[in-house]
Amino acid sequence: MSRPVPVWLVAVVATALALAVWVLAVPVAGVDLAAGAPAQTVGAASVVLVTLVATLGAWGVRTLLRRRTAAAWWLTCGTVLAVSLLGPLGGTSPAAVGTLVALHLVVGTTVAVGLHPRRALDVPEK
Repeated sequence: MSRPVPVWLVAVVATALALAVWVLAVPVAGVDLAAGAPAQTVGAASVVLVTLVATLGAWGVRTLLRRRTAAAWWLTCGTVLAVSLLGPLGGTSPAAVGTLVALHLVVGTTVAVGLHPRRALDVPEK
């Protein structure tokens, strides 16, 4: 049996991990993290905001899927993550693309595992 994990904790952990990736890539490694046309810089505030929005969105999806099997959760998470990985392809350099992919994978994995329906505080075990 898994221990219940509150949504706020998943949001905090996902945000902290995303910021760690950003700090290692941008200030430490010197990656010019920009994407899109015209190129827009991806700053720490963007990383925090997008991570929190993604976590809250996943919480809503988990609520909708709570009566389904765990396979429905993993299929949904995998599909959303695969589609989200199209975004980093707009990075302005290979280093930017790699960093953006790493950010998506870290946040996606943390949210998928942390918000797994069996870990929810509000969902009874079956």
